[in-house]
Amino acid sequence: MIKLRSVRVFSVAKVNAILYGILGLILAPFFLIGPGLAVVGAPELRRSLAGVILFVAFVPFFYAFFGFIFGGLIAFIYNAISHAVGGIEIELDLSTLAVSAPPPQQVSALQPPAPLPARPEFE
Repeated sequence: MIKLRSVRVFSVAKVNAILYGILGLILAPFFLIGPGLAVVGAPELRRSLAGVILFVAFVPFFYAFFGFIFGGLIAFIYNAISHAVGGIEIELDLSTLAVSAPPPQQVSALQPPAPLPARPEFE
């Protein structure tokens, strides 16, 4: 069993922004259905349709922006909670993974091993 104890906040925020931006692209045309049908029934409403079209052009950017903000917030909250309760347990099937061992390296007795880089608890 492997535990997912933390995620990189900025990485999750970027991926979430892209996903929500794509969702905004998919949903944007649906915002035009109601005003488009209103213009068919009442041609004097054509000027208000221009505002709706301008709004729809910015919908994917709004979705991406708020997806970035809330994705980062959720990742930060997950990191805080996972440190308290232990994270999400994941079971992986590694039997199909072909792994070759790297060749052995000679380590000098006079040279201490390189220290591991320090990683901040939250990003």
